[in-house]
Amino acid sequence: MSANRGWSLNTTYFVLALVAGAALATQVALNTQLRVAVGSPMQATFISLCVGAVAALTYTVVAREPLPQTASVTAAPWWVWCGGLLGVFYLWATVVSSPKLGVAVTFGLIIAGQVVTSLALDHFGLLNLPVHAASGQRVVGVGLIVAGVVVMGLAR
Repeated sequence: MSANRGWSLNTTYFVLALVAGAALATQVALNTQLRVAVGSPMQATFISLCVGAVAALTYTVVAREPLPQTASVTAAPWWVWCGGLLGVFYLWATVVSSPKLGVAVTFGLIIAGQVVTSLALDHFGLLNLPVHAASGQRVVGVGLIVAGVVVMGLAR
């Protein structure tokens, strides 16, 4: 009998996503404290992104990942480059919102925004993503998440 019985690649991805969510919530708390230390939400955002860029560059160098081909970079649609802008907006918005709303409500709203947007991206195959239809169960699940965020916000 295998020592990994019951553990699958899907379980690994579930755990990875769960840990990433915990990391993001922790990131909001850390960046909020960084904002206090440096005195500006945008400066805290910039510092956080610089640290992340150094970490990504270090990984790329250590892993000896090859540079992308120029043809593939120039062939990419213009909108794929906007992810970095959205990252800046996300970090800045969390640094500004969490001291006023608390990390839990801020993140609840972030998650609600993520799942509503994700459902639309999946259902319509937006941004060239594969289509994953919005079943009744998925819509109810998103509705429950949004309802939970409303309850959290009212409890403030």
